[in-house]
Order: sequence, then structure tokens, then C-alpha cells
Amino acid sequence: MSDIFMDTEMDEQYQEDDDINQQEELLAFDFYLKYSKSKGFSARKSKTFKNSIGEIYKQKFICHRQGFRELKYYTMKKRKKEPRLEIRTGCEARMDVKFVHETGRWHIFYFSDEHNHDLLDTQFSAMLPAHRKMTEVDIMQMMNMLKSGISTSQMFGLLASQAGGYEFIGYGRRDMYNEIDRQRRQVPGDAARVLKKLEDMRLKDLQLYFKSDRISQLDYQLFGDVIPFDATYKKNKYSCSLVIFSGVNHHNQIIVFAAALIVDETTDTYIWLLRQLMFAMKGKTPTSIITDGAMTIRNAVRDVFSEVIYRLCVWHLIRNATSNVGNPLFTSKFRKIMLRDYEIPVFKRKWVQLIEKFGLEDKPWVNNMYEEKHMWATAYIRVVARVPVMQTCIELLERFAAEVYTHEIFLLFWPFLSIVGSMRVLNIVNNNDCSKYIVCKHGRSDFP
Repeated sequence: MSDIFMDTEMDEQYQEDDDINQQEELLAFDFYLKYSKSKGFSARKSKTFKNSIGEIYKQKFICHRQGFRELKYYTMKKRKKEPRLEIRTGCEARMDVKFVHETGRWHIFYFSDEHNHDLLDTQFSAMLPAHRKMTEVDIMQMMNMLKSGISTSQMFGLLASQAGGYEFIGYGRRDMYNEIDRQRRQVPGDAARVLKKLEDMRLKDLQLYFKSDRISQLDYQLFGDVIPFDATYKKNKYSCSLVIFSGVNHHNQIIVFAAALIVDETTDTYIWLLRQLMFAMKGKTPTSIITDGAMTIRNAVRDVFSEVIYRLCVWHLIRNATSNVGNPLFTSKFRKIMLRDYEIPVFKRKWVQLIEKFGLEDKPWVNNMYEEKHMWATAYIRVVARVPVMQTCIELLERFAAEVYTHEIFLLFWPFLSIVGSMRVLNIVNNNDCSKYIVCKHGRSDFP
């Protein structure tokens, strides 16, 4: 019996060592992928070397343009479609890693960064095959829009606009079609697998709380001032609503703080959910919450966060404008008047002109929107919260400029203010009605 137990323990140890070995190999390839993306090329795995017992001990990672297409693809007589463009150039750039038993780690033992082809500008490298992928947030938004009847091409445009342009989205329409197919092929049992995954994570991370681990908690402490409270994923095949609490980090990237599956959308349920969020996030209260405007959510927010600024989501407002008015030109102008940084009198004048132009004086939805303008119009929002973070050494002047200028004009003015803040006055010469200032950069007194 003891021999059996020893063999079992040894097998488990071998399995654990093999798992660690594979994880380290994946980390090595992930490192090379990130490096290739930063340099403007794509990477893939090449040869794998195994020992006598089947363990991987050496791996080659290469440029995606390594080698050449096989000769048979050029000599085929019958083709159903045109051959794909030739991209291989015999590039020799690569990174070889090897497992060293003495250290128990993977080591780089060969590296070449000599490419025989042009590298892409880094803003386009995300579109290379190995780097194209959709984030979980993008997938959830896409599936939600799909249920709302939005076409894939429209979804692609909306997600690109959200990312700041097509060059920043990191995937194409074909990737969206593939992901939609993959989502539809999901089989029952997903919830059980997710719960099992969370239980396994809790054993390693004692601070794990539902769907907010310690990284999410740290992100929330840093970036949880403004929270989109998104409950628009509605009913899915699990007959539950998925609620997402997300934000934006210092790289303008969307991050998810927490998520919850709820069985109904009542005020009491949302009150409970918001209190659970506060408990998970150590009691930190956000400054502003952005939602789709549902009354159950509004009531819950007012109950739990009585001092929090309540805002309406731009995306939902645009969609509601389209469905309630049904005029694309009105929707376009409504979006403009909503987002432009007008002074309040200018906003009021333009709103009256907009309503008169389209004859919407008696439209209930339009009148209701005007009553709630303090929750969506930039002209009113900036009065409440428009002071940016002070960043120069001349804070009084910077703060005064932030109060006098509109936000957009302040952003144009700030670089010049920053330059002034980095200068030091060496001497002042007064000549009659003018003064001459001799200045230099800090630490460069010899270079006025």
C-alpha cells in the first residue's frame, strides 16, 4: 500500500511540475507576443523539443513572416478561390527559450531582432493575426447590442468610436462574427464552471469577494470615482440579468470592477447590490454614477448614495432619441447639443431652435429630456464638476485658467502654461514703458 501511495504522490508531483513548466512556457510566449506588438510585427510558435519522457524542454518563437510558402501552393492547377497574399519573407527574427533544471525556470538562450521586412507602426500592429482579440467587456457589449437588433457593422462602428478610432479597436469585423458564433456555441454548465473557478481563486486569494478580486479592489480605489452602472444585458439563457460595474483607468482603458447576476430588477435588489459593492470595495463611495435612467436604478442610487452625482448614459440617450423621434438628423443634432461645452444661455437657445426646427414642442420624451438636462447636458454637468487636476508648479494661475476657460480651451492652453511653469527668471530689465525678462529652463542657467 505504501508503494501505491508513494507512486500516487510522485505522479501528482510530476503533474504539478509539468503544469508549472507549461505555465512558464506560456508566460515566455506571452512576453514575446507583447514584445512583437510593441515593435510592429506578429509572432508565432515554431519548433518544440521534447525529452524522452515527453516533457518540453526547448521552444522556438518566431516572426510570423518566417519561412516561405510551400511549393505545392504555387503549382496547384485547380483552385476554388484566389490564393491568399504571400506574406512570408524568410525572416530570421526569433527568440529561443530553454528549460534549465538547475534553476527550475525557462531561460532565453538565443535572440535575434533582425527582420528582412518593414515593421508596422505600433498603432496598426494590433490588427496583426496574433494580436487581434476582443476584450471581455467588448464581447459583452457586442452581445447586448446584438440582442437589441443592432447590425454587426453598426456595432463595429460604435465600439470603434468608444475606443477612440478604428486604429485602436484591435480587431476586425470578421473577428466579431467569429466571436458571435463562439458565444452561441456555449453549452449549459457555464455558471457551474465559473463558480468553481471562483472557489479555486478564493483558495489562492483570501481577499477575493464574489467577482471582485484584489486587483479589482485596487483598481476601484484608484479609478472608482465615476462608475457606469450598466444593467442593460437583460435576460440571457440563464434567465438572469448581468450587471456590470466598470470604469476607465489612466490609459483610458475600460476596466471592470465587479459583476453580478440578479434574478430581478427591482429597487430592493439594486439597493442590496449597491451595498454589496460598497462592502466589497472597503466602503469607498463613487463621486458620480452613470446609468441608463431606469427608475428602479435611480431610486436605489438615491437610497444608497444620497450625495453622489447622477448622470445618464450618452449611448442610451442616443438610442432613445432614435427610437422616440425617428429622425437621424435630429439624433445627430441632439448628440451635438448634448456633448458640446456650451455656456448655459447658449445651450438653452440652441435647444429651443432644435425643438422648433423639428416641430417637437408637444413631444413628451423631448420635454422630459429637457427637464432632466442637468443629468446629461455638458453645459450643466461642467458647472458641477469641471475643475481638472492641477499639474503645474503655478497652481493659482492654473486654477484661475480652469475657472475662466471652457474645458476644451483649457486643454489647449495647458501645454503653454506647463512650459511657463518649467522656466526660471534670471533677470528683469526695466526700460521706460516695457520690461524685459531673461528666463531659462530649470537647471540650465547657461542657456537663457
